[in-house]
Amino acid sequence: MRVLLFHPVKLPVVRYGGTERVVMWLAQTLKKLGHEVSVFAAPGSSMPDGIGCETDPERLKTLAREFDVIHGFSKIDSQIETDFGGRVLVTIQGNGQMSERFHPNTVFVSRNHAERHGATEFVYNGLDPDELKFSAKTRPDRFLFLSKTSWKVKNLRGAVRAVARNRKNLWIAGGSGPVFLRGYTALKGALGADWNWVGSVDQKQKADFLLEGKAMLFPLLWNEPFGIVMTEALVSGTPVFAHPYGSVPEVLEFAPQCLLKSENDWDRAVRSDIKMPSARECRDWVLAKFDQVTMTKKYLDYYAQVASGKKLHAHEPETRVTAEEISR
Repeated sequence: MRVLLFHPVKLPVVRYGGTERVVMWLAQTLKKLGHEVSVFAAPGSSMPDGIGCETDPERLKTLAREFDVIHGFSKIDSQIETDFGGRVLVTIQGNGQMSERFHPNTVFVSRNHAERHGATEFVYNGLDPDELKFSAKTRPDRFLFLSKTSWKVKNLRGAVRAVARNRKNLWIAGGSGPVFLRGYTALKGALGADWNWVGSVDQKQKADFLLEGKAMLFPLLWNEPFGIVMTEALVSGTPVFAHPYGSVPEVLEFAPQCLLKSENDWDRAVRSDIKMPSARECRDWVLAKFDQVTMTKKYLDYYAQVASGKKLHAHEPETRVTAEEISR
């Protein structure tokens, strides 16, 4: 097929960007599978050999004649849709606002994500395992936290409290230096626990970081649409302990013991009273379900439907949960 991916930001991303990496992985895999692919991105972008790069909005009307479908990871202007004759697919990565409506050809990034928006169609975000490292060796006796440290729903405080209660160690990466930790510093020695912020990490640094602990803590407080950091940890052989919100039960379906609801559950996990899946089990699960080839093949099925004029949904999907349910 001839596919135009639409994500008007500068690509490839220099440091970390979840959606941006998904777009690049999808483009590269489409090419490997023998399809013609270009990416519409912001000026200054570049693509690997064999993948087109478009940055001029005035060219979109012409491009409509050259491609079977346009796949947007950002909202697509109605005029662009008209130019493409309705041959549009849209992926939504985030949570919508109450009663927000979406294009009939919208797909979401997990089953739970789709259901919360009154839809059924979804594609899990796939990753390229070659961008990360794998190790089945014994890990350092510490836990990891990798997320936006300033975003309350990612719940760094919950991770710190869990290790502090149980006198364990935590390495923290992502975002900016968490200011609130300064208030905890004086307690380190008294508690017999420790935590260390290693800074914001790019993809290469992240590959090393994910091998530096025996498990990743993901105590989020909202309905996560997908959470690619979970699959990145798992494919590295690093188990994940997480609150069972949003897509988390789908991502950790192979290891239900890692779904933690209560403070007591978290204490048991951090004390290693819960049997963790092996490094190989973690990696094999991701390779079977969340790699870039699986993602691309499912998108190709949707491309064929859209190119034939079929609508994925009879009506516009609509956010069906309150703000409190979206963000706890």
